[in-house]
Amino acid sequence: MASETTTVQRIRRQAGEAVFLRVAGPDGPENRARIHTTPGPRWFAPERPVRRVHGDASMFIGGLAALLLQSLHPLAMAAVAAHSGYRGDPWGRLHRTSTFLAFTTFGTSADAEAAVAHVREVHGRIRGRTADGVPYRADDPELLTWVHIAEAECFLRAHQRYGRRPLDSAG
Repeated sequence: MASETTTVQRIRRQAGEAVFLRVAGPDGPENRARIHTTPGPRWFAPERPVRRVHGDASMFIGGLAALLLQSLHPLAMAAVAAHSGYRGDPWGRLHRTSTFLAFTTFGTSADAEAAVAHVREVHGRIRGRTADGVPYRADDPELLTWVHIAEAECFLRAHQRYGRRPLDSAG
């Protein structure tokens, strides 16, 4: 029985590492080391619910659900279709998003603030019109609210359903 457990643990570890590398990209190990070993204050303490949710494999399910929900907003979808490059480099888009979430959830406050400043700078340049001529801006507070609510709802719902240690009502 011990060798079966060891084999299962080894397979799980290998599968987990393969998924991590696919989602986090070639810089994933370097970013992970920086995020978790750089000393300094963090936005979220280790016991905070956001860290438990974002550190769980259920984030993969929640992330897919969030993308589908976000795509229902015509302005969000128009901006993504015209400016994100996801069609030509979907894995790169995923790497950038997962790295942003990792730095803001687990990284130092300085790294989190730098990540947010970078995204704000990029979003500040994104403007356009839908096929129907409706203008959009990626830094529109209403549009950003839609995206963030979709993420929070889907990440938490997936975690509560599939997470290793779902949150209690206080969490």
